[in-house]
Amino acid sequence: MAIIGLKYFAVAPLSTETDGSEPTYGTGMQVGHLMRADLSWTRGDVSLYGDNVEVEHDNTINSGSLTIGTTYLSIDGRKALLGEAEFGTPATGEVQEYATYDEPAPYVGCGYVTKDSGDGTPTYIGWWYYKVQFGMDENANTRGENTEYQAPEMTGTILAVRPKSDLKNTFRIFAEFSTEAAAIAWVQDKAGISA
Repeated sequence: MAIIGLKYFAVAPLSTETDGSEPTYGTGMQVGHLMRADLSWTRGDVSLYGDNVEVEHDNTINSGSLTIGTTYLSIDGRKALLGEAEFGTPATGEVQEYATYDEPAPYVGCGYVTKDSGDGTPTYIGWWYYKVQFGMDENANTRGENTEYQAPEMTGTILAVRPKSDLKNTFRIFAEFSTEAAAIAWVQDKAGISA
């Protein structure tokens, strides 16, 4: 696979998670315009030695890390991904304030679409991560001689769910489509977003 495109980042709050069943999600939303998605897996790295040689090796996935870069993170996006909330109830005409609390960020399902060059015919892949918890560090720089875009990046820990009857740990699913629209529709369906 040679990935030549990336778009449409969607998230949905994780509502229920029961072994042997697909997780359910609340109503999802598209977050910003997707610029990057960096995935890394945390694997067990265990060797079994016998007769002075390695006879078995295990590199099972334990969890993962997903870094998402978007052009913009709205207030609703901050609420969905980071758990930030309205602070107080303003009187008419006052500004609504928002707070970051000392509580963990919510678990969400999230997904996006990649474009693959294929064997000369492009294909589109919808990716869905069942359970992710995001966090974000923030930086801001003043404008110098030239404008420097400073786009938000969120990093999430990918956790396993057991959606099938075999109870295997599952971190993500994906599906391949011949059109971008079909791949986006698949991600929207996973996120509970009405087309």
